[in-house]
Amino acid sequence: MFPTLLAPTPRQPWLWNAPYLAVGIFALAMLVITGLLQWREHDTAKSALEGDMHWAERTLENRLFNHLDFLGELGREQEFMQLGYETFQVKASKYVSENPEIQAIIWVDTEGYVEWVAPNESTATFVGERLAGVRWTALQEALRIRREVVSGDYPDHDLKPLHDIIVPVRRGSADIGAFVALQSLETLLRASLPTAFTTRYSLAVVDPLQRLVYSNTSVKPSDRQISGRITLNLPNNRLGLEIVAYRGSNVWLTVLPTLLIVVLTAITSVTLLQLRRHARRRAETEEQLRAAYAFRQAMSQSLITGLRAIDLDGRITFVNSAFCRMTGFDESELVGIRPPYPYWPPEEFERLQWNIDTALAGKAPASGFEMRIMRKSGERFDVRLYFSPLIDTQGRQIGWMASMNDITEPRRARQELERAQERFETVIDGLDSAVHVADLASGEILFANRAFQNIFGFDTIGRDSAVITEACRPDPDELNCDPQSLKAADLPCELFDGEIRHQLSGHWYHLHERAIRWVDGRTVKVQIAADITDRKRIEEVNLQQQKRLDQTSRLITMGEMASSLAHELNQPLSAIANYCAGCVKRMQAGNYQIEDLLAAMQKASEQAERAGKIIRRMRDMVKKGEPFRQPVGLPELIDEARAFADIEAQRNSTQLFVDVPENLPRIVVDRIMIEQVLLNLVKNGIEAMTGLPPEQRRLTISARSKDARTLEVVVTDRGHGLADEDLDRIFTPFFTTKPDGMGIGLPICRSIIEFHQGRLWVERRREGGTAFHFTVPQENKDEHDE
Repeated sequence: MFPTLLAPTPRQPWLWNAPYLAVGIFALAMLVITGLLQWREHDTAKSALEGDMHWAERTLENRLFNHLDFLGELGREQEFMQLGYETFQVKASKYVSENPEIQAIIWVDTEGYVEWVAPNESTATFVGERLAGVRWTALQEALRIRREVVSGDYPDHDLKPLHDIIVPVRRGSADIGAFVALQSLETLLRASLPTAFTTRYSLAVVDPLQRLVYSNTSVKPSDRQISGRITLNLPNNRLGLEIVAYRGSNVWLTVLPTLLIVVLTAITSVTLLQLRRHARRRAETEEQLRAAYAFRQAMSQSLITGLRAIDLDGRITFVNSAFCRMTGFDESELVGIRPPYPYWPPEEFERLQWNIDTALAGKAPASGFEMRIMRKSGERFDVRLYFSPLIDTQGRQIGWMASMNDITEPRRARQELERAQERFETVIDGLDSAVHVADLASGEILFANRAFQNIFGFDTIGRDSAVITEACRPDPDELNCDPQSLKAADLPCELFDGEIRHQLSGHWYHLHERAIRWVDGRTVKVQIAADITDRKRIEEVNLQQQKRLDQTSRLITMGEMASSLAHELNQPLSAIANYCAGCVKRMQAGNYQIEDLLAAMQKASEQAERAGKIIRRMRDMVKKGEPFRQPVGLPELIDEARAFADIEAQRNSTQLFVDVPENLPRIVVDRIMIEQVLLNLVKNGIEAMTGLPPEQRRLTISARSKDARTLEVVVTDRGHGLADEDLDRIFTPFFTTKPDGMGIGLPICRSIIEFHQGRLWVERRREGGTAFHFTVPQENKDEHDE
């Protein structure tokens, strides 16, 4: 061991401390100067913010007052009846096009109903719609105080904040309505303030209760911020605009001087300290070198990676214990040996000799050599050998150092993974569904199976998914969420699941998209498209077949009722003939009065109208056409169906009773289809009571509100009822309990009710007979305000 040299004791300690004191004073002075400069910079930035705030305040208020002036001008023309609908459309549409923050200008009456909308293509509101919520409250306030009012904010279809600018209009002393401009806060800020302003500042609009109405960014400014607030005194509404300045691109310059002072002071202090310790460390260097050598020797012997050093001729000069364990040879058996080495298998001599010659020539690849060697016992195993030059203390190369790793197990695992990958690609390529994976950020297609390439081309890998699948992809509005806003915690996330048609080929595909995390950590979109063209065609054929069955059912029903309808038509026609004959005789005899003739002709006209109504109902029932659902009153629909059923009921001595509350909401159905269902159920009930005494033949049609969305209709008879085994099969096509039935009436009825998103079922009554229940959707009052 080399002796440790100790540093001499300094004779004048104050000389070592004086540099530290000088450095400290200098650093403190520089920090004070830097602070003063930063304070001055902050004051300048604040002054600039105040100037921009005053400019923004004037700009926004001028724009809002311009809107009030325009609405006031329209109001004056409307007050003096100088404004027609066409003139309103021209002026308002032009003004809306010039002011993008105004989504629409409307004219509403005093009850809040929209009468005019400009421009016509606007979807913000519609004619006939009624103002509600804060909009209706603001309109009432404007009519009450007879002045301009700006309503509170409310969300539009895209959940973005809007508010109404309302200018009431009077004619004489009476209110006749108001002009309303629908203004978007987001568009107002974007149109009024230049892009340079909005990119320099964070803008947030708050209401009088300090609630956030709109913000132009989701990024929160840093704590080191300069902010201010503008109050927009709108009529009956005060909005605050909070402006926060972002940190500019040169923010780092404010920190750089302080950082440089601190760093330079630290470097100087450390340098002085190192110089002081230098003498002491020189004495310790030899011992540290000896310890380091021992440590590296121990480390090389404890590694699981085999190490081998050879000279420039290939002679082994060093092997560690791991190398000896791998090969099974002792160190004494390997050191000093030249190629061929004893662990080379005879069958690999030629390849291994080429490898060592390549390494000695300095051409060994950076990825190393993959080779097969053998242990002393003769067992073969796979290794990877990496070569690096061995340099002495003089910088000369004295040989080559090789590290050897046993890759038998990793190579087996890799082969298994390659085979698994091959099986995976074979299965995916064998699917009929088109599968591809695309990066959500860039749109690059990372993987596509053979079915996808057959549809979109075999050069799709690496191209933009949006361009490749443009003919067959959903609109962004149809996605469940915005893919660009997804975070890691949201994955996996379903984006779309639905049917879509290829615009070029006309094929239909069931498209399923999910956002997942890819193998490299990126967020990707996985899309699976299954061709459902054949299924769509089958569904279309089934729909056409169903329509033909519906038509056939109506024709069968009309055929069965033909004789009864002929009898029913005979009554009004006979009455018409009698009234007309009586009038002719009186006129021929000259013994008549005009009042008597008019009364007789009026009765003849009523009977003719009655006959025409019967014919029209028959024509509507058998008319072939597309289903048309519209709001209709249930009592009116039941009365029309009963008009047909009464004929069959009178012929079979059956009493029909209707129990329908007066305050039931209207239903949204196809009138003819539901009449067909009612007529079929009533006819079945009448036929089921044929064997009963006439006084017991009672059939009831009742209705009630089942829940907030549906009404339930019940047709109850007192017939023989249904057996237990027939309850499960009554709606099966071509199953019937009648001797002459076809078994298609009830299945068609169920199809009609299910087409209306309803349900048809049957129940047995304890007192005898059956009750057929079905539900139909009722009218949504929000969509059909009266």
